[in-house]
This record gives sequence, C-alpha cells and structure tokens, in this order.
Amino acid sequence: MSTNYLVSPDTDPDLSTIERALTILRRWGNLPRIRERYEAVMGNTPIDKASYRLLIRLDEQGPARLSDLAERVGVDLSTASRQMHALQAAGFVAREAVEEDRRASLLRVTGSGKEMVGRILDARRTVITELLAGWTPGERDELARVLGRLADDLVAFGCRAGEPGGN
Repeated sequence: MSTNYLVSPDTDPDLSTIERALTILRRWGNLPRIRERYEAVMGNTPIDKASYRLLIRLDEQGPARLSDLAERVGVDLSTASRQMHALQAAGFVAREAVEEDRRASLLRVTGSGKEMVGRILDARRTVITELLAGWTPGERDELARVLGRLADDLVAFGCRAGEPGGN
C-alpha cells in the first residue's frame, strides 16, 4: 500500500522540523514551566483551562446556540455542554430565549465573563512576552507574520466545503 504525498517527507527535511514545532506549539500550555507561570499570572479561577476556549470564542463571535458554538470550537456537543455548565455556574455565560423559537436559547458572555476573557488574554500575553524577551523586534515581527499566515491557512484548510465548519 502506498501513500501519495504532495511533498515526500523523505525529500523535504523541513517537514520534520515543522511537524515537530507544531507538535510542541500544540502542547505548549502543558509544559511545566509555562503552565506554572500561566497559573501564577491567572491565579485561582472557577473554571478549567478547557473552558477558556469556549468562553473566548463566544466573546469574539457574539451570542450563539450551543450546537453552533461547539462546531466553531471543534468539540462535540456533550463536551461543549459540560464546559458551558461550568461557565454558567461561574456566572461567565448566560442563556437567553430565542424569540422566534422558544425551545432554543442563545448563550452570551456576561460582564464578569468579559472580565475573565481579559484575564485569560492578559495571562497569555504575559507568558508570551516573557518567552520572547530575548527576540529582536524584527524576529517578533517575522514570527507574527508567519504564524498569522499559518493560522489563516489552517482555518481555510479546516473549513473547506464538506468539513466541519465549512460551507
């Protein structure tokens, strides 16, 4: 059985470096020193890290049904529901009835939820600033440019027709 590659991993050593870097980036928040620093900046919070992404996405995109939010974040509905219950119990998210369909509800971020989003983003930026303290402004600019392009390409790739979140 053969696998067709657009670029053979055997002939492009950069792919190994890129794959390794993406794996590390994906797991960076779980590295002990980074996790400890992040927790020191965040302090005690009534929700777990897994719920942060849901809260931030809801804040970025505005009120949404739980099923739509779960799809946007890329988690199954039961996971989103569990995380949403924690966010509601903490007072960070509220439910509102949809006037056109009383069986449905929209979720929205509350004022204290917006404050938590601010704390989360500040903590992330603090850790990233410390991490990049030895980088020149030019290196930081280049990193921002390349990572921004990669992020855009990942979103476009993941949202092609027929994919979750696609048209």
